[in-house]
Amino acid sequence: MLSDDFGLSAAQIGYLGAMPMPLFAFGSLMAAVLARKFGLERMMIGMTLLLALGVAIRNWFGVMELYVGTLILSFAIGMLNALTAPFIKQYAPNNIALATGVFSLSMSTLAGFGAWMVVPFAKTFGWQFAMSSWAIFGVIAAWIWWLIYRHNRMDNLKLMPTLSSIKSTAHLEKPINLWRKKAAWQMAVLLGLQSFLFYSLASFLPSIGMAFGATLDEAIRLPFVFQVMAPLAILWLTWLSRRGTSFQIISVAGCLMNALGISGLLMMPSLMLLWSALMGFGCALVFTLSLMMFSLRTTSTETARDLSSMVQAVGYSIAMFGPLMIGKLYQWQGDWQLPLMVLVVLMIINIPFGLWAANETKIG
Repeated sequence: MLSDDFGLSAAQIGYLGAMPMPLFAFGSLMAAVLARKFGLERMMIGMTLLLALGVAIRNWFGVMELYVGTLILSFAIGMLNALTAPFIKQYAPNNIALATGVFSLSMSTLAGFGAWMVVPFAKTFGWQFAMSSWAIFGVIAAWIWWLIYRHNRMDNLKLMPTLSSIKSTAHLEKPINLWRKKAAWQMAVLLGLQSFLFYSLASFLPSIGMAFGATLDEAIRLPFVFQVMAPLAILWLTWLSRRGTSFQIISVAGCLMNALGISGLLMMPSLMLLWSALMGFGCALVFTLSLMMFSLRTTSTETARDLSSMVQAVGYSIAMFGPLMIGKLYQWQGDWQLPLMVLVVLMIINIPFGLWAANETKIG
């Protein structure tokens, strides 16, 4: 559709597909800086409206607007992803695991619902409307955020004497330099390598399946199976966390699933549906647990904000090399053996990081 309607070359489509990840990283990096200056609720409102704007304009005009819209929405997504942890820390401090699970579950299920609905919408109204109509949900979300902000502002006015006394001593608290914290880097590597695998598989899983003997129909099912495991993994993680299961055990289990899934593709490709399901489960488990750790391993909303910003910026910076590196290795070798072996090694390396990152010792 893009190449037909916009006259894009294969290279231009490739550039378009490569844009989001570095912008996710940049948006995550800027989240702490801008939220510190303008406040959490204001940034949520602003970035949600910016996301809606990017979604609305990218499909209706020309090639320049397509690129600009993609740039805008990718930056906004990176910002909002990083601001989720401090939001949960501030509004659900006693239900961090449950709130994070609900967020991650909503994200995965609504993404699947959107992908399912876009085809009938496109047939009825045209693909531009089908792709842009989701902007209305961004406007609704921004309105909800504005109501929350207004409610909190009125409450703060009532508590002004107390807040003034708190602010008078706030400058005495020394900010934590998370870039020098080993635990923060352990979390960043865990998220980065998990995302490296996720985006590599999202790009190449059907091609890998066909190279190992799957038919076209069978290959198309692989990413569906991979994605559909996410809600199950999130529900299981939330249930385990409510029962007090060690997060380190859960994290290592997710990393092992990823390593076993890739190894299975190499050694027993006839069971590729099983391995796709296992990796989908493992990726969702590690990703959601990483989000939980931003709030569970910090003592304040501000530190959760800064930790989420730093870890996601580094994580997406690592992840953006996944499809590029794996694609280049395949192009160089002409088969998937070496790329998959590299992924196996990386997932084995990620296992100890899963153990270290899920330690519930407070970072700050």
